[in-house]
Amino acid sequence: MKLFGNNMRDSEEEYTLSVGQFAKLCGTTRDTLRHYYESGIIVPKVNPENGYHYYSSAQISSFYFITTMRQAGCSINEISDLIHNSSKDGIKKIANAKILDMQRELFLINKRISALHMGMWILDTFDSHPQGTPFVQDLPSISVITTPVSNINKAHHTVDIAKDISVHLSKTSADGSLSSFPSGVSISYDDLLKKSYTYNNVVSFSLLPADPSSGYMMLPTRRGLCCQHESRSQGIEKTYNKMLAYIKKNRLKACSDLYIISLINLYQKNEHTYFKYLFICVEE
Repeated sequence: MKLFGNNMRDSEEEYTLSVGQFAKLCGTTRDTLRHYYESGIIVPKVNPENGYHYYSSAQISSFYFITTMRQAGCSINEISDLIHNSSKDGIKKIANAKILDMQRELFLINKRISALHMGMWILDTFDSHPQGTPFVQDLPSISVITTPVSNINKAHHTVDIAKDISVHLSKTSADGSLSSFPSGVSISYDDLLKKSYTYNNVVSFSLLPADPSSGYMMLPTRRGLCCQHESRSQGIEKTYNKMLAYIKKNRLKACSDLYIISLINLYQKNEHTYFKYLFICVEE
């Protein structure tokens, strides 16, 4: 079944639009029409006397069908097959396939947007609280995905867990999104109390709803004891101690690991510049 009429059988009188006129009516270019002509998907009449090309106004609907399918991600070959060889069922089949493709693309775009929003939320927090001073705040609806550190006893620095970070990034970025950003590490609360500052997980966060099938879980509470730390600040152990002292003084109940998000971590020549956002989920 052919979806569009055979140009050679159409009335000669219908073909009165020059290439320029047809291009203007369709909001396209001569080059695009030439490409479609050479691909055999919109074929004009050719005046044998002067070689000029003429289009029919009826072909405008064909042009917009082709445009719609191109915007849906169809190749010229797929469109050519639809026009010349396919049927209504063929159109439905390829349209449904393209809908699924676009839904997957939209999902990835939303994940990238969520990752950037999460990063911007942390940056905004940096501007509203003093460095190294713990504070309690409401957290957005954050989900977290973790990758266990393979050798906790030796996980004192990021260089010690390079392989674990690589595994984590492969897991979280497999679909091409930015789901591994922002990321960081965690220290169990028990180890924090014992001043055993070894990492137990590599972590990434998202503002999208939790999806257990992909490993993302919601945080236990929406309340967090937070603190910012940057490369120019005091040693990070002092920040840990300040957070523990705040919990004890204000009689808070810690209900998560200590999460340490590395928002910016740059090595340039002999300088190391970083911004870290630390938080523990708490109940008051």
